[in-house]
Amino acid sequence: MPELKLFHFPGACSRVTMTALEEIGLAYDDEMIDLMGGEQLSASYTAVNPHGKVPALLVDGELLTENAAILLWLDAQHPHANLLPKPATAFERAQLHSDIIRISSVWHPYVRANKAPMRWTVGDVGPVRERGKLLIGPLIADLDARLQRQTWYYGDQWSIVDMYLYWCYTTAEEGQFDLAGLSGIARHRAAIEQRPAFKATMLREQAALAKRQPA
Repeated sequence: MPELKLFHFPGACSRVTMTALEEIGLAYDDEMIDLMGGEQLSASYTAVNPHGKVPALLVDGELLTENAAILLWLDAQHPHANLLPKPATAFERAQLHSDIIRISSVWHPYVRANKAPMRWTVGDVGPVRERGKLLIGPLIADLDARLQRQTWYYGDQWSIVDMYLYWCYTTAEEGQFDLAGLSGIARHRAAIEQRPAFKATMLREQAALAKRQPA
């Protein structure tokens, strides 16, 4: 098995990759990068990851970045973990990849406009957050309708797409998006939070934060 090290920040989208590693049951090291303190731009971290972002996964010392790429690689390497449904054709595989990429390229920026509007403007953040809510709103409404009809995004089978969407809607909520009354999402949220891999991820994030606390 390759030696793995995940660079992450508690609550950031790296939580999705960490949950994938926990779902597979892989042994890995982790290192917290303090995004709030600007550590992602430090010389020591950019020497590892020139992009200055998390997640970053070292695989036998080789760098892999971006949630979508990491998740798709993990699924390909560990098909037994069922991070994604098993496609019957190459076209179905491409459709699954499209779902991951869409979350990364569409959902994720809209979420950021809600949670961290200061990243999109040097002026008043209010209009940015308002626009973010308008953009993410229809996506969340469509997801809620889907989850009222079925347990997981792909029906009866959990997938890492569910975890990525969970991160999106809970992070949007932290950015003042109201999830009240969305029964499909509420049930989905509760189910995600009961998964052992999610609980293990939360404990690992808490341990990483505790290491940074002053003695």
